[in-house]
Amino acid sequence: MALVALAPARAEAGAWTEPQGQGLVIETLWGWQGDGAPWGDNPGVKQNRADLQTYAEYGLNDQWTIFGQMAIERYELSRPESSLYAGLDYSDLGLTAKLWSTGPWVFSGQATLFLPGAWNPASPAQAGNTGGAAEARALAGLNFNLGPAQGFLDLELGYRVRTAGPPDEWHADATLGLKPAPGVILMLQDFAVVSMPSTDRSFPAWRQNVVQGSLVLPVWDRWQLQISYYQTTLAYKTNTERGVAIAVWRTF
Repeated sequence: MALVALAPARAEAGAWTEPQGQGLVIETLWGWQGDGAPWGDNPGVKQNRADLQTYAEYGLNDQWTIFGQMAIERYELSRPESSLYAGLDYSDLGLTAKLWSTGPWVFSGQATLFLPGAWNPASPAQAGNTGGAAEARALAGLNFNLGPAQGFLDLELGYRVRTAGPPDEWHADATLGLKPAPGVILMLQDFAVVSMPSTDRSFPAWRQNVVQGSLVLPVWDRWQLQISYYQTTLAYKTNTERGVAIAVWRTF
């Protein structure tokens, strides 16, 4: 039950490390529409975004898993801040280390480096996404049985250091999964972000919570298909999101 689906714009290994010499590749196409946060007397601008993302993880040994992702994005803002960016999204590279396991529980630590693809901070569609970032994360995973079905719970807490304007962020993610049939996984995920205080009027303190539901189906041999819907449940001084994602998984 070590496979944990990826939230849009996030690519992170779960608490379980991959066995040595084994790995996972996920190709994801996702998109959303939403509203930006109101600013002054102006209403929030309409926004839409689509990404094509490649994520991979590989077990160096039973204790260490390396992972990374790259993506191409298209991000558009409506009037009065009409702006369009099409290019590379953040790329990241990280390591997950299994620290301790006991019975159905596993505890891990994770470090990730984020490299920006955007380059023009003066463009509204790129503002806040031109600086690098780094994150440290603690993870806990639990395997359990619910009647004849297998299940898992993944809990993660991370602190992300950001540059080029935006304040640092706390990230808290949770995934509840259930496997009712071979190769079939039902997942409910919650992704929360709370920024640190900020005195920068261009990048104020913000917070957001996104909930995602997913269905993963077996396709053939080591291939699986994921279909997801996600929606913002809380947005303070940031945009809302309503979107879908389609992903293809390949284990090796």
